[in-house]
Amino acid sequence: MTNLSEHQELVVSQKVESFEAFTGLETQNRYSVSTPDGVPLVYAYEKSSLLARMLIKKNRPLVIHAVDPDNKPVLTASRSFFFVLSHLHVQDGSGREIGSLRRQISIRGRRFTIEDAVGTVLAEIHGPFLRPNTFMIYKQDEEIGRITKQWSGIGREMFTDADTFRLEMETTKVDQDFGLLMLASAFAMDLDFFENSGSNTP
Repeated sequence: MTNLSEHQELVVSQKVESFEAFTGLETQNRYSVSTPDGVPLVYAYEKSSLLARMLIKKNRPLVIHAVDPDNKPVLTASRSFFFVLSHLHVQDGSGREIGSLRRQISIRGRRFTIEDAVGTVLAEIHGPFLRPNTFMIYKQDEEIGRITKQWSGIGREMFTDADTFRLEMETTKVDQDFGLLMLASAFAMDLDFFENSGSNTP
C-alpha cells in the first residue's frame, strides 16, 4: 500500500473540467496527488449525484475514492448531507476505518479536529481568517503539518474552481494512517472552503 507518511511534501491538484468551465455546472471532483517533482502517487475521484451537486452544492453527501497508479485502493473518504458542520469519515485501502475530519465551531478561525476510529482527537487543524489559504495541523500544540492552497494561474482561478494544494508533514511524527488522514484533510479543506467559489468562503 502507498505510504504517504514517507513524503515530507505532496502536491494535491484538482483536475480541470472543461465542461464545468464552460457551463458552470458543478462536476464530480477529481484530484491527482504527486511528489513536488511530479511523480504520481495517488488519483482520487468523487462519487455523488448531479442533483445533489446542483441543489445542495458543498453540503452534499459524497464519497471520494483514492487509488494508486496500479489502481489499488488507497483510501475512501465519505460524508453525509450536513447543514453547517461537515464530518468526513476515512477508511484505508482495505476498508478499515482509520478516523475522520470533523469541522468545529470557532470564533478564532476555521477549525477541524482529526479523530481516530473511535472519536479520540489526534490533532487539530487551524485556518486563521487573516491567512485564508493556509491551514496548520497541530498535535499537542506542536505544528506537524500544513496545507496551503497555491495560486493556480489567472485562467484556472477565474474560470474554474480547480485548486492546487501543497501538503507538508513532519514524517518523523506521523504514521501511515495519519498520512492518509492528512491527505483527506486536503480534500476536506477544498470541499468546505474553496468549492463553488473561485475565492475563499467561510
